[in-house]
Amino acid sequence: MTGVSAIMASYGSKGPTLVLDLDAANYAAVPTNASTVAGAGAYPITVQNTNSRMSWNAANGGVFRVTSAAANSTDFMSAGPNYSSGTQAFTVGMAYKWNGATAGRLLNANSASPDFLMGLWGAGNCRMDIAFNGSSFIGSSSTVADTAWHFIWFTWNGSNVTNSYIATNTAPASVNGTGTTMGGFNGLRLFGRFANTTTISEPVDADVGFVKVWDGALTLAEVQSQHAAYKTRFGY
Repeated sequence: MTGVSAIMASYGSKGPTLVLDLDAANYAAVPTNASTVAGAGAYPITVQNTNSRMSWNAANGGVFRVTSAAANSTDFMSAGPNYSSGTQAFTVGMAYKWNGATAGRLLNANSASPDFLMGLWGAGNCRMDIAFNGSSFIGSSSTVADTAWHFIWFTWNGSNVTNSYIATNTAPASVNGTGTTMGGFNGLRLFGRFANTTTISEPVDADVGFVKVWDGALTLAEVQSQHAAYKTRFGY
């Protein structure tokens, strides 16, 4: 069993279960619409690629990539659980890289409300390390994006604690930000903000290595283990 597989298996038996594992390393092309994403939740994925701006690339063991997003309002992927109750604990983890062109929103809720945002945000200059819980940012919202690979994790204990963790080459040693409320999300959408079921706003040029969702809040030690398992793949 590989180190990554061992970590995933240990969560299944001792802690939060990995319910969505949208990892480009598991693919050799853009996912097929309505196919099942890995993870205990067996969630189907919606893939709209009308303008063919989404692609799969073999870099870093596999990435999902959007280019020329500025003219795009239709190309996105969405999948995942309905955790909008506010009482469901969860963790969302992502490896991502801005490509230096269009500044927009990267990982979003797949509905207009509750709002949810992770990774990149096109606020004037593109911002990174963003974690937005539906009403406020958890951590800074002013870090100007670079074009290196970044990791981010967003946790909610289902009651009164939400944390964000960020990393590049070094594992997080503490939270990046913390709060006491969470709106959650009803599914997740990549590469643009929900406008309606078929279109997006605020599209973004970016690479995504993976999006993973657990049905509980990972501890700092578990987040550090995730970083150790994946850092080499993304050049660290």
